[in-house]
Amino acid sequence: MNKHPNESLQTSGVSEVQTLWQSLYAKGAVNTPELPESQDMPWYIALMQAGAAWIAAWFLLGFMVSLFDSLWGRFEGGTALFIGGSYLGLGLALYWGGRQQHFLQQFAFASCLSGTLALAWGLFDLLGEAFNLAWYLSMAALFFLLWGIIKHAVAQWVFAFGCSVCVTGLLAEWHLLSFTPTLWLLLSSIMLLNLHRTGHHYQRARMWIFATSANLLTIQLMHVFSLDSEFSQLYAVDWQSGITAVHLLVVFAICSFLLLSLCKQWQTPFTHPAILFAFLGLVLITALSFPMEGLSTAVLLILLGHYGHEAWLKGMGIASGLVFAAGYYYSLETTLMLKSLYLMGLGGVLIIARLLMWRFFPITQVQVEHKEQA
Repeated sequence: MNKHPNESLQTSGVSEVQTLWQSLYAKGAVNTPELPESQDMPWYIALMQAGAAWIAAWFLLGFMVSLFDSLWGRFEGGTALFIGGSYLGLGLALYWGGRQQHFLQQFAFASCLSGTLALAWGLFDLLGEAFNLAWYLSMAALFFLLWGIIKHAVAQWVFAFGCSVCVTGLLAEWHLLSFTPTLWLLLSSIMLLNLHRTGHHYQRARMWIFATSANLLTIQLMHVFSLDSEFSQLYAVDWQSGITAVHLLVVFAICSFLLLSLCKQWQTPFTHPAILFAFLGLVLITALSFPMEGLSTAVLLILLGHYGHEAWLKGMGIASGLVFAAGYYYSLETTLMLKSLYLMGLGGVLIIARLLMWRFFPITQVQVEHKEQA
């Protein structure tokens, strides 16, 4: 009986990994001849752990606040710093000294998260109840340190996101908030393109990429949909159109580099009609990004995810692209008839694009033979 194609692909993938591991063992690069079992956690389990840890952190912090308030009738910044340091020390001790069990990791994550919240509270109180340069700088350094020393993937993502948010706050204090999308875009792209060089810090680098990409989309969504008036005032500057043009040029350059890299991998000439159509589509998307802000960023995340085989990045790009397009559609001040015509035109363009893909990307004979063998 023939196996399902996906099963055969998984079997071949496992055998290739096993062969690679055996070659590494023969060279003395690893200590055991057996390939270790995968420790990858399903994304929904990681998401549930992060949510549960966030709730537990607030409960831990609320318990200590209630206790100090009932005993002394007040809760000041120094007390918050003491509680935060205690919780953070407990969490780090569990991470370093405890066994690598899911329950202990969840409790350690909740303790560290509660500790950072208490430290943020205490610093906010001691610095005059204001989010100023000292607060952003202190919290950014703390989040960066925790991201660098903790091995738990979910904790790495949360602390990397917190660090990127604090750096964004620093740039906002310096009236450079408009440059943050370009900054995070460049950092995420450079790190993803050099991910194979991170070695032992591979997981930590991946979590940083996901966190900065999420922060990038958050900034652009807040700007496009005007979710906060103060944020919009800080974001808007006199040279905003020039900054937008520079951002789009950076996106276009990175996307062009990715397309050229894929051409080399596929051994396809640059003058191939499919490549020319791809560049034409890239130019069109860049032009559409002037009225439809964020679309080019979503396309870049899709290309980065495809290039780096990161499903999370592709999913973030697809979801954000739909949100940006829907936001622009509903913001149009025109009749419902014209909006319907725009949708029909977009559908026609997508159908034409699909037909062109069938024309220039046919199923090759190699793919057919592979399916028949499966």
